[in-house]
Amino acid sequence: MSILGTALPAANTLAILYEVPTGRRAVVNVAACNQGSAAAKVRVALSASATPAGSEFIEYDVSLASAEVLERTALSLAAGQKIVVQANAATVSFNTWGIEEVA
Repeated sequence: MSILGTALPAANTLAILYEVPTGRRAVVNVAACNQGSAAAKVRVALSASATPAGSEFIEYDVSLASAEVLERTALSLAAGQKIVVQANAATVSFNTWGIEEVA
């Protein structure tokens, strides 16, 4: 396993954490860590575009207390799929790690 993406997006800004390369597929884990002193709300989507449809969110406005972590594991993605993240505070870091293989 290796780190495939990291992000510390600006507040209320969608960010692509990771995109599966052409001809590949991946199984990944995603973590969101609230580094701030106040609670923050996070969103995570699996999408074909940088702007996910409502149906593509797997986490939506999940509240993370200060120093709390949200983790999703064993997400299976096809070529071109993206992990898109957002938080309402600029203190939430996102990381993804996993395995890519030839599709």
